[in-house]
Amino acid sequence: MIGLYQTAIAYFGAHSAHLRDKHEVDRAIQRAVIGGAISIITMWFAHSHSETGSIVAALPYAAAAYAALAMIYLKIIQSRPNAAIAAQYLFILLDPALTVLALAGMPGVLAPINQLLVVQIVRCGIRYGVRTMWLTWAAAALSSMVLLPLNTFWSLAEPLTKSYITMLAITPILFGPLIKHLHRVSSELRSAATSDPLTGLGNRRMLSEHLRLAQERSHRDHSMLAVLLIDLDNFKAVNDTLGHGIGDHLLERVASAIKHNSRGGDFLARIGGDEFVLLVEGLSHHDGHHQAQMIAEKIVKTVQAVAEEVSPTIPVSASIGVNCWSFASKPLASEIDLIEVADRAMYSAKRAGKARVVLAPA
Repeated sequence: MIGLYQTAIAYFGAHSAHLRDKHEVDRAIQRAVIGGAISIITMWFAHSHSETGSIVAALPYAAAAYAALAMIYLKIIQSRPNAAIAAQYLFILLDPALTVLALAGMPGVLAPINQLLVVQIVRCGIRYGVRTMWLTWAAAALSSMVLLPLNTFWSLAEPLTKSYITMLAITPILFGPLIKHLHRVSSELRSAATSDPLTGLGNRRMLSEHLRLAQERSHRDHSMLAVLLIDLDNFKAVNDTLGHGIGDHLLERVASAIKHNSRGGDFLARIGGDEFVLLVEGLSHHDGHHQAQMIAEKIVKTVQAVAEEVSPTIPVSASIGVNCWSFASKPLASEIDLIEVADRAMYSAKRAGKARVVLAPA
């Protein structure tokens, strides 16, 4: 069952756009406000217009529950990654369902603006991708099939009902290709702006974002984060003697080797000509410094082995500065501070003879 859930999440891919970012928080606030407003308005409407019926009676409570769930997301669920992803998909299904419920409960007021459902579906597609757009559309279609027949308004207003059905049917067909193209272009632009063209690693801009998120996770999980700044010793001699083609090949091989020998969740970026930064998350406070040093020493050996293959006539090695950070020890440290401390430790390694690891003072 868990495997099926993970497969479904990987297929729709909405979680990859979310990354616990500010957009999801803003959407949760909007949902809380909209749900609360719908609950109050529909309760007043039912009372003042003496409306009866199961849908009209249920709508204020459904909207209130929707708003309450959004508040729970903000206060509790948001800080828990797995629960936040599950809640995200739940809201993707609930958003159109609540809209259809409102259309079924108050058609006389809301039927003229039923196009809002299209806006919801397309907006979801633009945000999360075409597969998630189809998921939202399926929720809207199923809700419409179940709820609209419960109100005689929709059976009597035949032209409006036909228009609604046609609009709902053609929405994914019309907007799906556009959304797919938009996401492809957006992905290409994002990749060009945040990746190193030679190695395919993240660049300084992507490093800054990953470092910010890594600090947040370290704070939330009460773990230690290590920033490893890796500088290649004697790399300039490779370019000057063997040419830039060999130098570029060495950088590609070094990047690939470091990434291959890193843990699955670690992030590697190239921030300069021969400088790399590796973020190592989830280290324990008990032996995190030792763990980070062991990882760095493994990288020193890896770089030396690669360099001996690519440029055997020129000795190239790696000097690494390691900065271990936790919120408890340095709560005010910025992303720039973490890199600068690792950079100073790296220069200490060079002054001490190169091809070694130096840990920044705790």
